[in-house]
Amino acid sequence: MSNMKYRFEKFSKNNVLLSILMVILGLLLILWPGKTLEVAAKILGIALLVGAAVSCFSWYRDRHLQSSYTTLAIGILCLVAGLVVLIAPRGVITLLPKLIGAAIAVNGVLNLAQALEMRKQGGSWLGPVIMAALTIVAGLFLIFHSFSAMKAAVMVIGGIIVYNGVSNLLIESKYRKAGM
Repeated sequence: MSNMKYRFEKFSKNNVLLSILMVILGLLLILWPGKTLEVAAKILGIALLVGAAVSCFSWYRDRHLQSSYTTLAIGILCLVAGLVVLIAPRGVITLLPKLIGAAIAVNGVLNLAQALEMRKQGGSWLGPVIMAALTIVAGLFLIFHSFSAMKAAVMVIGGIIVYNGVSNLLIESKYRKAGM
């Protein structure tokens, strides 16, 4: 067997394994999006705590240097952020969609003002008013239902990962049947 064919067969086996893992991960994201988000947040919290420990150790090691207090400050911030994430993972998960929702709602209000200005000027305004209202509603939905929005996004990501894994497996199967 040639070296190139051996490498390709090894890649092919690894690709099958990776594809199966993708399908499993995707299904986990689809079936348990809330739990998956919480686990991801806890992993982030642990990573922040590790970063805090590394920064504090670096500060202790280099404490005689003038610039070492920046390292200590970063360590303390990572420690606090890591503890917050570990203590309230759902709060952290819901914060991002709330901020995005607020920005979208404000944008919708600005769009509404533009549409009403178009009305004053005698322009076509009904379509822009409807779009602005829908933008405001979408922003408010993200603000008041942020965890549901994040769960839905995770489920979509999970579906895409499942699709990718299944398509890899199907292509790999057809490739093997073709004798390549």
